[in-house]
Amino acid sequence: MFHHRGFTVGPRNSGLGFAAVFLICVLALPGDVVRKKEARGADFSGLDQFLELTAVLEKDEEPADAQWDALFATPGYAVLLRSEFQRDYFVERFRLAFMPSRAEALKEQMKRDTGLRAKILPHYVRVKTLRGAIEKWRTEQRPEDVYAEASRKAGSLLPDGAVAGLPDVSFVIFAPDARGYDPIVLDALYCMDQGKALSDLVGHEFHHFYRNRFVDLTQDQATLALLNQIHAEGIADLIDKAGWMRAPEAGLSPDEKAFVKLVRETPAVIKVMDNLLVRMSGMKTGRWTLGSELRKAVPQSGHPTGLFMAMLIDEEYGRGAVVKVALDPFEFFRLYQKAAAKRGGETPRFSDEALAFLDRLAACR
Repeated sequence: MFHHRGFTVGPRNSGLGFAAVFLICVLALPGDVVRKKEARGADFSGLDQFLELTAVLEKDEEPADAQWDALFATPGYAVLLRSEFQRDYFVERFRLAFMPSRAEALKEQMKRDTGLRAKILPHYVRVKTLRGAIEKWRTEQRPEDVYAEASRKAGSLLPDGAVAGLPDVSFVIFAPDARGYDPIVLDALYCMDQGKALSDLVGHEFHHFYRNRFVDLTQDQATLALLNQIHAEGIADLIDKAGWMRAPEAGLSPDEKAFVKLVRETPAVIKVMDNLLVRMSGMKTGRWTLGSELRKAVPQSGHPTGLFMAMLIDEEYGRGAVVKVALDPFEFFRLYQKAAAKRGGETPRFSDEALAFLDRLAACR
């Protein structure tokens, strides 16, 4: 029930010395640390919209587009779409589970689903058979009554001062699970299944919410791995590539010429990187998707980009300066920025917003 549990599957990388260290501690945005929120009770709009929409599906009718839009505009579903699920996934699964004409297709899909996904459609089928019980549970709930206990349980495993206010909570139907997003997302049937242990489930998600105001371990793996590669490959490439990078192109092999071309295209790559880093800096959830875009935007695992940056540092400040940042990817980026400013002209630089985001990623060292 952590941020990436379920279907948030980000890139994985192994053998990354720096990444192994820096994935241990990544600070959330400062605004999240100090922000206090008053409890606004429980939001049942997602559950209510779901029950109305699936009642239409059970008649073997297609809901209007506006009804689908209303469902996915509710706070709980909206944060799920921003963070890990695709709208089409929900639409197709809801149709399979609730439309009588899709019964055979439902059986076939349930045979194909594996892993965590294999739990989703059976969960929806249970929802279909327990609609009356869910509606009754909905009318009887006073979930704010468990908030104090849940907050106490979360606070028992957090430092003093980490618990401030209460998070918003949205009830939906999505999976036999819950999420510690903002708002907290709780599956109604899953909550019913908890019985008297509901405050434990809510406390678990409250803990994620409070903790993620300070520490975020789940969103930036792709970004951190890429920064590591740019740094590691760029400096190492000074050994075996910088020499012929500066040689006349007539003496280069086709592969070397192609590499030179990629290095010369680095200004455009840095522009794309900067844009993505700035966008990430303003996001509280869902940054892993932009991290994946970032990896795709940087060619050859960071070699050309890193060498461009390392060569500039070498030329502006000398080999000793390169050595000083050889074990620190973040200092490497900072020194590159200084070297770019020193070189001037059209030399590509990162924006202040992008560098501030990198500083936040480095802040827990």
